[in-house]
Amino acid sequence: MSVTLRDVAIQAGVAESTASRALSGSDKISETTRIRVENAAKELGYVPRVESNRKSNVRRGLIGAVVGALHNSFYPFLIDRIHDELDSLGFDMILIIDDLFDSGHRRKIQGLIDASLDGVVFATASIHSPTVDFLVDGGVPTVLAIRSNRSNNVDVVESDNHAAGTEAIQHLLDLGHRRIGFIMGPQDTSTSIDRFNGGCREMKVNGFELTNEYVVWGNYSHDSGYSGLIHLMNQPKPPTAVFCGNDVIAIGALEACQKFGLKVPEDISIIGVDDIPMASWSMISLTTIRQSIGDIGALAARRLVARIKGGSSELPSHDILPTSIVRRRTTGPASLKPKQIYRNLNTSISN
Repeated sequence: MSVTLRDVAIQAGVAESTASRALSGSDKISETTRIRVENAAKELGYVPRVESNRKSNVRRGLIGAVVGALHNSFYPFLIDRIHDELDSLGFDMILIIDDLFDSGHRRKIQGLIDASLDGVVFATASIHSPTVDFLVDGGVPTVLAIRSNRSNNVDVVESDNHAAGTEAIQHLLDLGHRRIGFIMGPQDTSTSIDRFNGGCREMKVNGFELTNEYVVWGNYSHDSGYSGLIHLMNQPKPPTAVFCGNDVIAIGALEACQKFGLKVPEDISIIGVDDIPMASWSMISLTTIRQSIGDIGALAARRLVARIKGGSSELPSHDILPTSIVRRRTTGPASLKPKQIYRNLNTSISN
């Protein structure tokens, strides 16, 4: 059985990420720790395979694109754009459908890197994603697309998610809404955190406080939108508008409205983020904050190829692309009878 980095970390009495940084020569590791880790690696006969392959400088012309799932139509569109841009730059792409959040899952991508990959576009990073640190510390050219991980050691291409939250809430306030609910995605992703913070700040600037009963955290899924809308509308004073963390959540919320007899936007307004193709369908016509999905994918591909060709000497880049509001039919003036909406929903549920 081959010796792993985890074995070295245990032997040296340090975290696995620390062992990885020590073996990659990071200047953020103390000399004492570096020597302890190197001695442990020598005693166990450990060879950092990713690093050894990086030193060979052999390019295979193949890039890995990592996404957690494809049920959100946002991701197929993003991946398609990354693929096309890489193809124009002379690189092929393989798709890896796995969030790789679990440190044990790193073996999956390590095998691919050892065998074939020149670099990775990572589209589903969490704030503290161990796989991103693993790739960067191992010298693997890596670019984060859509989400960042709050680190300064990797190239990032993302939208201005803080501005997206600000613009969504500004739009609802302009329509007269004062009780605004939030149905957000995972709390460990930069997109959710930044959109939430942007929206909260806009409410505070305008003299309104967001209280916990108007906030629902979940997944970027239809089910989260559906259940989140029901939760919000069961509050003693339900919101007159809901800011959804993405369009898929918003579409789930719209289905709940239809199920329980709430008229949109007469009874409640709904706004999302992304502007996926489905948002513009006439039967949905979702007001949303558009992010340039295609531009993010193309730029992420270019940044990665530049990193592969230029090596690690250049400082990491952080590209933040602007967002814009797309006004459609799911937002309108605030309802004057939110309590009546609440009673109607409860009646529908009990039936």
